[in-house]
Amino acid sequence: MQLRTEQRSDRDVLSVLIFRLERYDDAGKRVMLVPVEMRGIGFEGSIHDGDWARVSGRMRAGTLLADRLHNVTTGADVRATRTPRWQLIIAAVIICIIAAFIIAGWISMFTGDPGGPPDDWPSDWHP
Repeated sequence: MQLRTEQRSDRDVLSVLIFRLERYDDAGKRVMLVPVEMRGIGFEGSIHDGDWARVSGRMRAGTLLADRLHNVTTGADVRATRTPRWQLIIAAVIICIIAAFIIAGWISMFTGDPGGPPDDWPSDWHP
């Protein structure tokens, strides 16, 4: 079992838990070794070498990308923590507001008054 970190940006670090799961048949004979990878900001729960586990996820390029793991030995559920949903929603709202201001500025720039003195400005006035 290995734990490594990957730098995604200046302040954002992703933790990656890598291990192999031994798969057994009904007779107790090992039939397959499955490489497993869990990714997240951190992990909740615990798993150790030798623990029995059930893993759910999807296969990609021969590796099981786990989103959830149940430690059968201890009864613990292990899951990768991610950015909280409310933070993602706030970030999306802020991005939409900024985009709306930019679009409104472009629209007013191309369709607005070209500038100059107001229509009722005296034509004979000089500063």
